[in-house]
Amino acid sequence: MKLQYSMAHEPLLDPATRDALAEQMKAAGIQKVWIAGFYSGKMVDPDELKEAKAFAESYGFEVGSVTIPIGHPGNALNPDDPDLDLEIPKTWHYRVDNLGETVYFCGAIDRCLIEDNGKAASLLREAGFKEVFLDDDLRVGNFNEFIEGCYCDACLSEFNGLYDRSETRESLMAQLTKKINPELAKDWVAFQCDKITAVMEATDREGVQAGIMVMHFGDERHGIDIPAIRDRIPDALFRVGELQFNDGSFTKPYAKAEEMLGIAYHLNFLDKRLAHSESTIFPPRSLKEHNLVYKAKMAIASGLENVLFMSGTWVLEESYWKAIADALPVLRELDAATAGAARSYPVHLAYGTHGAYAEPIVPTSLPVLAGLPVKPVRADQRSEDGQLLLFFGDYELTAAWEKKLSSYREVIFDRTAALKNKVALDRLMPGAANLKIWDYKTTTRPTEEEILSLQRRIGEDDGQFPRVVDGSNIGLIWLKETGKVILYNLLETENRGTVRIAGTQHAVSLKPLSFATLGGDGAWTEYDTQVELGG
Repeated sequence: MKLQYSMAHEPLLDPATRDALAEQMKAAGIQKVWIAGFYSGKMVDPDELKEAKAFAESYGFEVGSVTIPIGHPGNALNPDDPDLDLEIPKTWHYRVDNLGETVYFCGAIDRCLIEDNGKAASLLREAGFKEVFLDDDLRVGNFNEFIEGCYCDACLSEFNGLYDRSETRESLMAQLTKKINPELAKDWVAFQCDKITAVMEATDREGVQAGIMVMHFGDERHGIDIPAIRDRIPDALFRVGELQFNDGSFTKPYAKAEEMLGIAYHLNFLDKRLAHSESTIFPPRSLKEHNLVYKAKMAIASGLENVLFMSGTWVLEESYWKAIADALPVLRELDAATAGAARSYPVHLAYGTHGAYAEPIVPTSLPVLAGLPVKPVRADQRSEDGQLLLFFGDYELTAAWEKKLSSYREVIFDRTAALKNKVALDRLMPGAANLKIWDYKTTTRPTEEEILSLQRRIGEDDGQFPRVVDGSNIGLIWLKETGKVILYNLLETENRGTVRIAGTQHAVSLKPLSFATLGGDGAWTEYDTQVELGG
């Protein structure tokens, strides 16, 4: 476990407060800081960056750099600072959406923008930075299931020339929205992904290791082709995307479960040593201290070694550093107990085939809430470890998925998936005893009854994988090599349940928002940190 923090450089220059800040970060176990050096086309003064870096290093911190490579659509850095300069350079041009509307504060990816990011990487290298992490504005779409991109005249002309097409904004939008031309969708997605990867390649120059912070469930429909980036930049750093940045969303059990699914999904593509968490508060002070600690526990439980705290240009206040410092012994204990053990997910949740299919972006959190060792898997990903496939929701049973069905001991389709894929299932089911239909329509916000119904539907299996057999809102991650599981309470109240491991049932009781490990022999260790509710 390496705790890290992304921040603006100014607090490291203020002689009145910077020593106190550095001491607080040291007490909280921070080992590395990432300093923002390039904002939407504008470089921070190199001498100031050098001074900030030198100060951080004087306290023993490792130091990397973060950039905002194309600009954020809106003030997504610090709403407390209305004077924050978010305007892009005059030499760039704005991204245009599929309605022809300008996406302000966000540049379209063209040759000038790519070159400017490359120059920024060179200047950061000259200032002594060896790593440059590109913030998650490096995408061509917002958090939704749709295929977006830049529809400006220049980008449309470039696309038509490269792919020998003659599309207009209107014709392209109509075909993508109605999903009537999959080959066009794949071409458009590939075009956008090449632009994102080009920015990465411009940054990844001699002496600089580039990284990309990936949006929650971000994929090709947003211009982010993780396999292509890894192929062209083998040592690229990645931040796996999370979403729930404030108490309003994060306190809901399904929201925490969706974050865990998002982490597991992105880790399908990645080498864990290059992966970082996104333990973020946004807007300022909108996430309680104990929830930030919970985010760190989620990252550790998922197997992430790099726990990255973020807060835009707003600097975490003393109460947050104290909460992390107080929790540090427990975080280290959880890390020590689980580090090095592979996370096993024998239950797979079908998550489409490829981003170009523009299927639902967030799968149901039901299997997590029901206590199954589950991860989302696409048809184009390896799935040799899968025993049970849950085909839930509005996802298409493509030819790629059909080829994989026989590798699962059981495949369960919910009502939505069964109706969507009725023709294919009518053809396949007579000769495939492992295909089953569950006459239940899963939802994105599962109820208690839905959780219990899934547990009953799976029934008493033959013990091939552990799971929660009684109780709800207890997440489970299997450490198969050690014979243990990690349990985590998704509720802000005490939570009781029964866990089945290797044919033996164990009654468990978890404190509010606590994590624990449980062995097949009943060995139990709880990793509890202070939770202050209310207010």
